[in-house]
Amino acid sequence: MNDQQRLVYRLFRSLEGAGVLDHVVLIGSWCLLAYKHYFAGVPFEPGIRTRDIDLLVPIPLRLKPPVDIEQILGPLGFILRRGGDRGYMQFVHAELMLEFIVPERGRGSDKPYDLRALGINAQPLRYMDFLCKDVLRLPFGGLDVSVPHPARFALLKLIVSGRRQKPVKRENDLRQAGQVIRALAASGQQEKLREVFATMPKKWQGDVHRALAALPDGEKWRQMILE
Repeated sequence: MNDQQRLVYRLFRSLEGAGVLDHVVLIGSWCLLAYKHYFAGVPFEPGIRTRDIDLLVPIPLRLKPPVDIEQILGPLGFILRRGGDRGYMQFVHAELMLEFIVPERGRGSDKPYDLRALGINAQPLRYMDFLCKDVLRLPFGGLDVSVPHPARFALLKLIVSGRRQKPVKRENDLRQAGQVIRALAASGQQEKLREVFATMPKKWQGDVHRALAALPDGEKWRQMILE
């Protein structure tokens, strides 16, 4: 365990102590550490190569009493920073950058979403309701955390890979999607991939098709997901 991973576990213990952990969903690359427990018994060795950690807050947030996230994170060395021209709140540490995300709904908005119960704002993003529809509780650093089902994680990684401007991020999305898809197949869960794919809008399904077509082993993955 490296220093970054230790900090992530300390962060989650602090959120758990403040009563916040049950109200957020861990998304992004750090889910892979929790998936290691889910895929016990099949080859799955996640490698985390990011300092970004994202927490999805399902709406409405039913957290009482309110807490002050800045006070919780300050003792861990996180500093509040406002990112971009819209003023999204980010919590920055030498090892990590933490952001809070909410689902984007309706026509969407580029304005921060006010999370008064946490004393912060959050960034609305597309696809987040898709991740929220099937959430698991898995071990993570001695606690149980909420994460999206691996099938949803993998399919969304394929979708967003086509929207990446930086090749390194696109390749990372595809690598993680492939790793999770192979683990799902090894654990006999191809049908779960097909079920989730079938619920997706046609446009999203087209995005998955295009991502798979760009991969050397995309045909094999396509058979797992689509047939």
